[in-house]
Amino acid sequence: MKAVFIGVITMLLFGCNNKGKTIPSFEYSSLAGENISSEHLKGKATVIAVWATWCGDCIREIPELNQLVEKYNGNDNVEFLAFSDEDEATVNKSLKRFPFNFKHLVNTKSYTDKLKTGVVKHFPQVIVVNDKLEVVFDVTENKEPIFDILDAEIQKIITK
Repeated sequence: MKAVFIGVITMLLFGCNNKGKTIPSFEYSSLAGENISSEHLKGKATVIAVWATWCGDCIREIPELNQLVEKYNGNDNVEFLAFSDEDEATVNKSLKRFPFNFKHLVNTKSYTDKLKTGVVKHFPQVIVVNDKLEVVFDVTENKEPIFDILDAEIQKIITK
């Protein structure tokens, strides 16, 4: 009984991932003023980063995520979105110090709460969504290099 209880608590806290699920619908304006919705992502490979300006692992991932943006620059079949629960001023201040070349959506807590994989939200969370808005990759609290993994997932989507 004790082992079952510990297993249930572990699953509640750390959850599983969203792989195979369709992302919830959303519509936000980016920091650049562009209206972005889940409908806009249909037919594309999309990398979603759920991050926080105070998160060291989030900041550590930014250079690799920016390399992906560079690699796919000009490819209309790939999108890069960064969701933050924080406000515009906080995110903009951080972006001056740590340039992060995704399209940024702020004040998105109600949405990112739907993406979290456990009872408690952990950062960073990086998700790859296919052209049908289905999650094909989802990792939370990653501490390993991520460029090659994300690049491979993007290639699977855009070359099929």
